[in-house]
Amino acid sequence: MKFSKITTLAKRNKAAILMKDEDGQQWLSIGSAVYRLENMPVLDEDTVLTVMGVSDDSREKWLARCQNEPAHILKNDLPDDVEITAEEAEISVIYGGKLLTPIYTFDGVIWIDTELMAPTVKKEEGYKRYFIRKSGKERAIAVKDGMVLSAVIMEYIQGGTSLFEAVDALADRCRAEVRRTMAEDCSGQDEE
Repeated sequence: MKFSKITTLAKRNKAAILMKDEDGQQWLSIGSAVYRLENMPVLDEDTVLTVMGVSDDSREKWLARCQNEPAHILKNDLPDDVEITAEEAEISVIYGGKLLTPIYTFDGVIWIDTELMAPTVKKEEGYKRYFIRKSGKERAIAVKDGMVLSAVIMEYIQGGTSLFEAVDALADRCRAEVRRTMAEDCSGQDEE
């Protein structure tokens, strides 16, 4: 996992919350996602900001702290995890200023901010699996690289149904375009 990519996201949110799982592995939360820290020294709320290159003057604007892991969300395997396929949606949409990607589930879809996946992408992609993980009433996607949990990314929650209505309207327009194209193709064949 690239620490520089985690740093970029942390700087966007001005949040660096350090956690340790039950095995002592250190994790960094940026608010909307938590990432496993690999090949890093043990950090605290001051050293993490130093490693990220945050100036002393800017630190007061940051939420930086160490805290206990909430609700075992960082546990590698949970008994109530539901494995879902890592089926690429092959489409993303810009909505509310964010690039969103749908992750298909057995009972619907979970939208995530695509930028939050950046730290989990490697040059040599291994076997990546996704699991639905619940944190209270909210859902998240637990990302595993092989058998190891590497990130937990919270679902993008938008108020109301406007995202779904916009995607539905787009699908309707696409179906209309297919019908128009098919009608043109049929009328072009009739002229021959």
